[in-house]
Amino acid sequence: MGFVEPWKRNLYCLWATEFLAALGMSLVLPFLPFFIRELGVSDLGEVKRWSGLVFAAPFFVATFTGPLWGWLGDRYGRRAMLIRALVGYAGVAFLMAFVNTVQQLFILRMIHGGVSGFVAATLAIVATSTPRDKMGYAMGVLQTALMTGAVIGPFIGGLLADQIGYRNIFFIISFFGLAAIVLVVLLVREDKHASKEMKSSGFFSNIRLVFTTPLLITIFATGFIVQTAVMAIAPVLSLFVETLWPEANHLATVAGGIFAITGFATLISAPYWGKRGDRIGYKKILAVTLLGTAITCVPQAFVSRAYQLFLLRFTYGLFIGGVLPALYTLTSLNVSQERQGGILGITRSGLMLGNVVGPVSGGFLAASLGIRPLFIFMSVLLFIVYFWVRRIIQEPAH
Repeated sequence: MGFVEPWKRNLYCLWATEFLAALGMSLVLPFLPFFIRELGVSDLGEVKRWSGLVFAAPFFVATFTGPLWGWLGDRYGRRAMLIRALVGYAGVAFLMAFVNTVQQLFILRMIHGGVSGFVAATLAIVATSTPRDKMGYAMGVLQTALMTGAVIGPFIGGLLADQIGYRNIFFIISFFGLAAIVLVVLLVREDKHASKEMKSSGFFSNIRLVFTTPLLITIFATGFIVQTAVMAIAPVLSLFVETLWPEANHLATVAGGIFAITGFATLISAPYWGKRGDRIGYKKILAVTLLGTAITCVPQAFVSRAYQLFLLRFTYGLFIGGVLPALYTLTSLNVSQERQGGILGITRSGLMLGNVVGPVSGGFLAASLGIRPLFIFMSVLLFIVYFWVRRIIQEPAH
């Protein structure tokens, strides 16, 4: 890749690294409840409860460990921290193939989230190696890696589970981690100047900075609220689709397609929004995409046919695709290079917290109020954060 500019080489290699990691993490989603049943949990209610706990475990732990890994990356090198994260990722996945109880699986999933932190490291490397006027584009492209893995992974995981069994898939996940390590070692280069400038701004100093700076706390809260709104519908979306598709035939296929279409729309729109942000401003893109997400959430509450929900979820995803690249870019451009890993780790922990709070609150609200009001409730949250963003966030100086 000698003919490729260094920042592009880093971007493409880190894209592949995040894709492999996200693909591996999402391979387990289709068969997780069945694997829990295989581990000896027979009661259906217990299977559901353990499925929720095991699913949420890595996100919950990553909420607290992500900022720490980001800070350590600032001190000792983001590339080294990325390799460390991938080694942990591959090693813990390998161990999951040998679990005998659901409690062991739960603990290893917690450890998996705890030793991770590869996203903050990749974001920081891209932020410090990419030209300022290409930052939005780079963040948009990088965001598609996670979404591509998340969209493709469940489909591949379901196919593989039927062919090779549940346990062997954990070996494949471990192999993906090893392949990502090879990519990083051979091709990713950290900015030499940034490495020399590493300073020991304290871990708690980073936390104070985020939660005493209006812009950074707004970014943290925006990520948390958006992710909560996106994930709140996930536990009950299939049940909602069932009310729109009364025929038993192909229900799972229809529900899967409606799940996947939002991720697909995010995948194709993120680079566009990132590039537009480089041209017209990242605050503008964040405001437009937040407003679009809030508006397109409302009519989902009133659909009467599955195809209507499919189209609306696609449009919804097109707007969601612009939110995270704008947040990451605004964070990177408003924080000094020597603190970017730590601050990005903290702001990203807002997303991880949304991954935990969203499904739990969504399930509770759907049970209490019904599924349709859930869309309205989440839309109100998105409108609130839209007005907050317009008031607080300023475009970074060029």
